[in-house]
Amino acid sequence: MSLVIRLARAGTREVVHQDYMKFARAKGLSESRLIMVHLLKNIMIPVVTVLGLELGGLIPFSVVTETVFAWPGMGKLIIDSIHLLDRPVVVAYLMIIVLMFVVINLVVDVLYSILDPRVRLQDVQS
Repeated sequence: MSLVIRLARAGTREVVHQDYMKFARAKGLSESRLIMVHLLKNIMIPVVTVLGLELGGLIPFSVVTETVFAWPGMGKLIIDSIHLLDRPVVVAYLMIIVLMFVVINLVVDVLYSILDPRVRLQDVQS
């Protein structure tokens, strides 16, 4: 979480001094409009990237937490299945983790297209 806050702070400090922010302020836009439209849209792209990576890493590493604290859950199940050589459970767990990664990356890509119009798919006329 500290990485996200530090990234947002650095992005904010960089974006505030950009010319388009100065021009928007000179046009007389309200501070809330400046922040919501111009500032947040530009700093959210790297923040979304880092949040997607952190969430993707959080899911499989729950195995360590569940094993150390002996909490019942998927992490404990996968460790017990590895010890008992229960291959179908291991394969099912890995497929669930892969599906979660795919969904997280899909959500990050959709958020990119919402936040940055340059990333949107456009019709190519041939």
